[in-house]
Amino acid sequence: MNGQVFPLFEHAHVLRTTMLTELRDYAYEYGRLIHEDYSDGIVSGCRITTTVDTITLHRGVIRYKDNVYLITEPLSLAYYPTDNWAVFKLEFKDEVRKDGYIYREVETALVNNLRLGKEEMELCRFKLQAGARLRMNYVDFADRNTEFDTVNTIHAPFAAVGANSLSPDITRAFAREAAAYAMDPVDTAFCLQALNAKEALNREVILLYTATKLKKAVADCDNLVIFEALLTILSRIKDNGERELSRTERQRRQVIVD
Repeated sequence: MNGQVFPLFEHAHVLRTTMLTELRDYAYEYGRLIHEDYSDGIVSGCRITTTVDTITLHRGVIRYKDNVYLITEPLSLAYYPTDNWAVFKLEFKDEVRKDGYIYREVETALVNNLRLGKEEMELCRFKLQAGARLRMNYVDFADRNTEFDTVNTIHAPFAAVGANSLSPDITRAFAREAAAYAMDPVDTAFCLQALNAKEALNREVILLYTATKLKKAVADCDNLVIFEALLTILSRIKDNGERELSRTERQRRQVIVD
């Protein structure tokens, strides 16, 4: 049926199988329909945190091959220094039908291999040195791509319409840092959209922005190339903004002296 059907669970009423079926179908189909045009990737949540020796994936929603997976409890793994790239990833297990249920389970894994299998999704990567501590307290936007001892989420796919995109945390970090400097209308429009977005920005929007600012043809590329393009734009914004602010300060000093 198109519309809404909600079973009424009332005292002394017979609990019918069709009532439970309606409840099941609504809950299951709602998650699929609301993200029907989205790519595979992290839809919301799935925050990553670290302790001295543990990395944790927190609650969230992930879309994979038209199915919506709920991470309802934190998933943690121990880590240790290897001086090589380690990938914290999610593994999607084969569907299992048992005792009247369909099971589609996920597990986390930590491997020293940048290659992903067919049923895997990267959550983050890092290269930890002996004696160092893995960190997520980024100094600035550029620090998110620091090679050693830093959690790197640039390569993690986030679900968006059409194709997966960058983490909204990354685009918001760009916007917050750029907002401290003088920007042109194109920068302002993009930053407002990034700050206001609850989910990942459409990949096409980011590519159009970077192409406009860098005067290069729009071409699809991996997340790292997009991040580096945003970093170049941010550097230019800072340079222009600093000069503009310096002129303003000079004008104020001249008024005071006169």
